[in-house]
Amino acid sequence: MTATPDPSPDPSPNARRISVVQLICRAYGLTDASEITEEHIHRFVSERRQADARTQALRDRLRPRIPRQRAAGDAA
Repeated sequence: MTATPDPSPDPSPNARRISVVQLICRAYGLTDASEITEEHIHRFVSERRQADARTQALRDRLRPRIPRQRAAGDAA
């Protein structure tokens, strides 16, 4: 398995990139990539999808409802 850098943009120029392999090792207390099993990968992906879904639901719920500005020709 190759280590792929996290595709998210850096919050700062000095931020350190963490690979998916490193994330999995940290999440499950593994010492290195040789300990990663297919079950770890499936579990990590599943948990990540659930977290992403919860985050999106919160964003949708908390997003302010800002009315769209009317164009000059729009009827009132």
